[in-house]
Amino acid sequence: MMCSRILAIAFFSIFIACDANKQELPESENNTVKSSVISDSLTQNLRDSFSGLHSSTGQTIYVPVYSHIYQLDHRRTFNLTTTLSIRNADMNRSFTLSKVLYYDSQGELVKDYLEEPMNINPLASTSFVVNENDLRGGVGANFIVVWESANPVYPPVIEAVMISTSMQQGISFISVGRVLQNQNTDSLNSK
Repeated sequence: MMCSRILAIAFFSIFIACDANKQELPESENNTVKSSVISDSLTQNLRDSFSGLHSSTGQTIYVPVYSHIYQLDHRRTFNLTTTLSIRNADMNRSFTLSKVLYYDSQGELVKDYLEEPMNINPLASTSFVVNENDLRGGVGANFIVVWESANPVYPPVIEAVMISTSMQQGISFISVGRVLQNQNTDSLNSK
């Protein structure tokens, strides 16, 4: 009992001492100053860290996907719906998708998903779907995604989700895109 009283008095004393050192600003002005300092600090940290991270003005990305997978043996398959997800991870800059190409197991073009370039705003995303009954891609299907930007941006997150549920059985997994070409790297190597 005595120990808890001593602790309560100690905490109260610390609270009073901290409160006495606070600047005498009206509450709304005090909150504005705090928010402004935090916001300016965060913005500066983002600017400083951006120059240190791997930024790019464009990439060609390879994403392995599956229209179906084998079960039991190579004659029984499990069909999958594929969703290609392209997410702009940059908080301030947009980029342009210039190609989203779907290839089959033999490397033949199955479908060009873009009729014209598509702008992806900061923190926005888009997706492209291969239906479960579209087996043209096969087990070795893939997407080639090409994006570009006038200014360096954080590279987008590009991955595919494969999923299916049938006959009381379900399966889902992801496949992450891999960079084949980076415009910044390529331009440095050509000099």
